[in-house]
Amino acid sequence: MERALAGKGEQIAGTLSIASAVRNTPFVFYKVFRSASGDEKLSETRKLAFRIATLLIEPAMREILAGGQGVEVRIEQKTENGKRLVYATFVENGHELLKVPWDADRGLTPLSAEGEVVELFKEVANLAAAASSGSKLLEGLGGGEWERAVKAVKKTRKIVKKTARAITIGALPTDAVLYPGREYVLGDSSYLSQTFTYWALAEREIKLDAGGGIELVRVYPSEEGLKPMWRVEGKYTEAVREVLSVGRTVFENLLALNQQLKSGIDLRTALADVKMNDKLKKALETAAGEFWERVNELLARWKQLEREVNEKEDEEREKVINEIDKLGKYLRVLLPLAYAVEAYRRGELSREEAALAVIFAVLYDGTVFRDEIQLVVGGPEHEESPIMTRDHFTAFWLWALKELGLKPSSVRRGRDVHLIAFRDAELNGLLEAITPMLPLLYQLRDAIAKFADAFRVVTHEAIKRKFGIEWAYDVRNERFFKKLEEVVTMAEDYVYKNVVVERGPLDASGNYPKTVVRFKLGGKEVAHITVYWTSNKLYATFSGSRKNAERLASVIRALGGEAEIKRVSEGWTIWLTTDGITAIRHDGWLKAVRGFVDELKDKRLISKERYERIIKDIEAGPNTVKFAGVEFSAYYESNGIRVEYHPGNEASKNAVVNALMARGLKEGVHFTVTERGGYEIRMANESYTKAVEALAQSGLKEGEHYAVDGRRRVIRVKKDHKDAVANALKTIGLEEDKDFTVKSKGQYTIFITYDGLREIQRMALKGDAEAEHFIRELEDVLKRRYGDNAVNKLIEVLTPVREEERVELPLPVYDDKGNLVARIVDLKYEFVKGDQLVSQCAGEDCRLRVAVEYEIPSGERKQLKMEWYWGRVQKKKGKTTVTYYLEKAWISVKDDVEIAVLKALTSKGAKRGIVWLYADRLDALCQFKALKDAIDKWREGRPQKQEQN
Repeated sequence: MERALAGKGEQIAGTLSIASAVRNTPFVFYKVFRSASGDEKLSETRKLAFRIATLLIEPAMREILAGGQGVEVRIEQKTENGKRLVYATFVENGHELLKVPWDADRGLTPLSAEGEVVELFKEVANLAAAASSGSKLLEGLGGGEWERAVKAVKKTRKIVKKTARAITIGALPTDAVLYPGREYVLGDSSYLSQTFTYWALAEREIKLDAGGGIELVRVYPSEEGLKPMWRVEGKYTEAVREVLSVGRTVFENLLALNQQLKSGIDLRTALADVKMNDKLKKALETAAGEFWERVNELLARWKQLEREVNEKEDEEREKVINEIDKLGKYLRVLLPLAYAVEAYRRGELSREEAALAVIFAVLYDGTVFRDEIQLVVGGPEHEESPIMTRDHFTAFWLWALKELGLKPSSVRRGRDVHLIAFRDAELNGLLEAITPMLPLLYQLRDAIAKFADAFRVVTHEAIKRKFGIEWAYDVRNERFFKKLEEVVTMAEDYVYKNVVVERGPLDASGNYPKTVVRFKLGGKEVAHITVYWTSNKLYATFSGSRKNAERLASVIRALGGEAEIKRVSEGWTIWLTTDGITAIRHDGWLKAVRGFVDELKDKRLISKERYERIIKDIEAGPNTVKFAGVEFSAYYESNGIRVEYHPGNEASKNAVVNALMARGLKEGVHFTVTERGGYEIRMANESYTKAVEALAQSGLKEGEHYAVDGRRRVIRVKKDHKDAVANALKTIGLEEDKDFTVKSKGQYTIFITYDGLREIQRMALKGDAEAEHFIRELEDVLKRRYGDNAVNKLIEVLTPVREEERVELPLPVYDDKGNLVARIVDLKYEFVKGDQLVSQCAGEDCRLRVAVEYEIPSGERKQLKMEWYWGRVQKKKGKTTVTYYLEKAWISVKDDVEIAVLKALTSKGAKRGIVWLYADRLDALCQFKALKDAIDKWREGRPQKQEQN
């Protein structure tokens, strides 16, 4: 937001800087003013309160922060309804830019935000409401992106409806608020992408004045800046009603069974194989032992209140309904999990759908790391004497997961929550179970991504028009969407590492030689495709049911390829060209394709020249790189690097241009569009003769300005003469779109300029994952297909940007809560060859040692060291063994400060223990002037790739 408002001027940007500083006040402020409290043993929340209150109230500090910005900071302390509040208001020329009330009795918690800045979010809310309700184009906004946004929302709604049961099982126990007395569900979130999924929970008429079922509740300050709170609420959907109804019946039956049998169902059996410390295990065993007693109390209370509802009237009845609603904090956890277990036992809920429900639970209330997934289990909110606690909920979650065949690795305590973790073999088990749902996860991710890209363009246009500010709402930055992307990536990685690719025998009986390639997971075939040789090229195709086509497409995408599903008369089909085949860079797949081509050669079904060309394509891979959802082709010639895309028609060209502009690229600067060819004017039968005669008398020359195709009744014109020809037809009374139509037959080329490549590099250096991936892929394509000269040219093009982004020392280091924990004050390096320090070296035994010196708040200086070396990697390519070398290092991270230091250096987090570092981390270190030259010199000494038969 601060960057976005910078275009408005330094004053508003300064205001947001102050607001940011409020959330990231150094610990030193607490130390300076601690004596004012008279309490030497403060809680963490009270420490936070003093740090922020000191910053806001101390006059000298306010003056320093506001100085030179033209913004007045007003601080007021009030007591309202028995609550102590601190109001921080940022005023410019009498206008309240931002006003934030803080609850001084609850750790100075920011309650909400008001002022002119909040109007941006209200405008976004209006656009979100219009898009989600399917409204027509709002006046003054570009139609193309708006239509795409509306279409993407409809697609998202359709997918949410398809997965309503899994969402319900995952959302109710973790995120939604349940009111069983009114049969009402409420879901609110800071993420618009997450709010879309609440359509599975709450029935609400979708219309504009209802916000498309989505409304903006408030805007509030957070560690991530100003954030909106979106909400969907309404009566139970059919999915919620079924889950709760069946879940209640299951509980009543289980409770009766437990009362009949002495042993009954013992939840403690689910704790046996899950790692946890002794203290937590004792607490969970106690909760598991008394679980059914608490369930009995809960159900008895529920039944009693239901009887009273039927007996009471008016206000007394409303009070009883409110009491039933209070039970929702227990029922929302217990009933969906009971339903899931029972439906799974009956065969009505598949293992993959059960796994999908768990994934949704994690997306709503959990954390996703590349090597671990955590599910957060909390307790009943604001309850002094709860019927159940988070210990009871955790024990029941563990039992339900065990019954669903999904075993977690461990449970540990968090802050007022328990964390159920999946990692290693248990994580693989969860990913294996979710793999059949990859097509659906792709659909949800892609639909939200398309909405995000279109909505970013729409909000940018609307905000700029109304407020004169260069800012847009980016759904891609929302944590829910990022977690969804990470889950998809983890599932893809699982498929990539575990899929077995098998090729069938060559079949030369038909028109073209062919072979069937099968993909297997866990010994079972999950998909197959047929590869053909047509005498000059390879292609692969599949035709079958939609389900099987979607599963094949998901496997291909997981292996790094692209697959588009199309409907044909006989079903659903997937078609891969030679480039599409070689784009799949999986060893098993490439071995199968290479084996097919080798067998063609052995049986003399392919010429030597074509064989060598195909083998080169297989080994080098495709020349495509993707950015903004567009697949560009990359070339290197004597005149430099060329990155281009060829749209098939004008609509496709416009879509690509809009996609690039949505990512911040400017036409004519960062990319160019060229057009060749012309237009076809198609005539109605009765108008054709009249039109030809009119053109002959118009002064335009046939063959120079236009050409006539009498057989098809079409007039072809060049681009420069289109308007003249069309006007000539209109002068004789012919009407466009009635008597004739004009259709473009042009050929378009979209080039990314060197300035465009540099702009994408800037995005990558600022942490844009897609931009970073594009630059890496471009370098990889140039390296594979054209060699070092092409890569050096790319480095030459990008160097000015990489130089301008160098980071100076000292560098402040903040932890995840925004506290200043250290300052990086020096970076040193050494070249090591063998066991000797040298001035410079090269080759496999040359290492680069980096020492990071940092200072903690006490003034003590410490060091973090890492040593980079060349890791040898060997791969088989046919009968040849290829040896190449990758940058590697490992580092032992001892505490949270070192975690924060490593993140500040490389922009990526880590955990305690041994952390492996690879090329991306070394790239990040290049942003420091003290290390850049040394890293470049060390990389110049990379050992040469070796090939051995």
